[in-house]
Amino acid sequence: MGPDHSQLEIYNESKHGVLFAAQRDLLKLDRPPGELTTRDMFLPTCATCHMSGLNGQKVTHDTSDRLSYWLFAEVSEKRPNYAQAQANMKELCIQCHTPKQIEKVYTEAEAAVASTNEKVKAARDIMTALRNDGVLTTGPFEQPIDFLYFDLWHYYGRTAKHGAFMGGQDFAQWHGSYPMLKHTVELKKMAEELRKSHDEPESP
Repeated sequence: MGPDHSQLEIYNESKHGVLFAAQRDLLKLDRPPGELTTRDMFLPTCATCHMSGLNGQKVTHDTSDRLSYWLFAEVSEKRPNYAQAQANMKELCIQCHTPKQIEKVYTEAEAAVASTNEKVKAARDIMTALRNDGVLTTGPFEQPIDFLYFDLWHYYGRTAKHGAFMGGQDFAQWHGSYPMLKHTVELKKMAEELRKSHDEPESP
């Protein structure tokens, strides 16, 4: 939980989470993970997708086994096991969904990651230029603009990416992409003001 790792909130508002909340009493939650089938668990929990052996899948205690991106990072790159991890997760998804639907979700989610990365890079370039040009000379988290940039990627960038992959569109958009846009506008304005103040000659 929380703004920089809001997986639980995203799950709760996703179709998976809504359906789970509505039909929880119909699921066999006490079934051993290695014996779990879609008859027992026809709606997924976090553990179903990230740990369980649904319909004979390999059980894992490493929740990153089926993750293909470093979504928590400032700029998200593919994990070293990208192809295998994505194949593992798709094999899990196909127990309930069609290949066409799975590919659609992945295509859109990866596009969201790429878009978010570009927004973060653009903001990061502004911060880097301010430091390289001697406009911003203080240490980390000593100026309001530092916090603005940190919130942009650490909170809203992460939320946008996780929301896209987990099917939580409110988080992908209104708690992710929208505040990123707002923070970018504010960051550009603040950077311009800092440059103007830096370039103005001091009064004698």
